[in-house]
Amino acid sequence: MKRLFFVRHGLSVDNVKGIFSGQSESELTLEGKNQAKMAGRQTKENGWGVDLIISSPQSRAYDTAVLIAKEIGYPVKDIQKNELFKERSFGVLEGTPSKEFFDAYTYKDLDNAPGAESVLALQGRAKRALDHIDSLDADNILIVGHGAFGRAIRRTIHKESYTAEYANPLIRIQNGEVVELV
Repeated sequence: MKRLFFVRHGLSVDNVKGIFSGQSESELTLEGKNQAKMAGRQTKENGWGVDLIISSPQSRAYDTAVLIAKEIGYPVKDIQKNELFKERSFGVLEGTPSKEFFDAYTYKDLDNAPGAESVLALQGRAKRALDHIDSLDADNILIVGHGAFGRAIRRTIHKESYTAEYANPLIRIQNGEVVELV
């Protein structure tokens, strides 16, 4: 049976600014880089042998994956980037302050933002990502991705409905946190 670990990218500039940056690029802060190194040390200290690292191609996730790889002695050139692991798109809200949106709307209203990926669609993509993982010849896989995607893949593994996201949107995976999914 495969073991899956998930790490949300380290703290990004847009995280600090409180900006929707789903599929937009945002660099890691110094704190985010330190979180990534700490995630790597935690992985190594716990003896979680990693056969494969898969990362979102977005820079904040990939840069986190590189820092983790260096900490655990995993070849950076072997990190697999995969579009399925990208963050949810927030459509026209990309680059705007999240506080302004949430002052007027609910979390569920994000699904209705023009161009946004719905939670249902995101969970479907998470299912495709898990199908891809099942096809791989690796037993201990570390996924480096994003908050909303991480919650979607966790719900998919536990066979929870996508609607659980609306009930508990604040049950977050913290930046740089290592979570054992399976």
